[in-house]
Amino acid sequence: MSRKEIGQQLQAERKRQKLSQSDIADKLRCSRPSISNIENGRYQGSLQLLERYLNLMGFELIAAPKQARRPTLDELDSIYDDD
Repeated sequence: MSRKEIGQQLQAERKRQKLSQSDIADKLRCSRPSISNIENGRYQGSLQLLERYLNLMGFELIAAPKQARRPTLDELDSIYDDD
């Protein structure tokens, strides 16, 4: 899962709980722009803050091996293009 996807899930849960970014920042004792950066997939700060936000929203951070993905038909077409 990408940082952007994680941020989208956190944002959706925050809105479901009817909380603002400022509410979350106050609870986590961080800045509102940090919350915005997390939700927009641009956060490059401490893993600790990201994990605290995940826990607050009822999520957990799990490291898992990447799943191999098969190419799409369009990708195969471009690989075997006769041009």
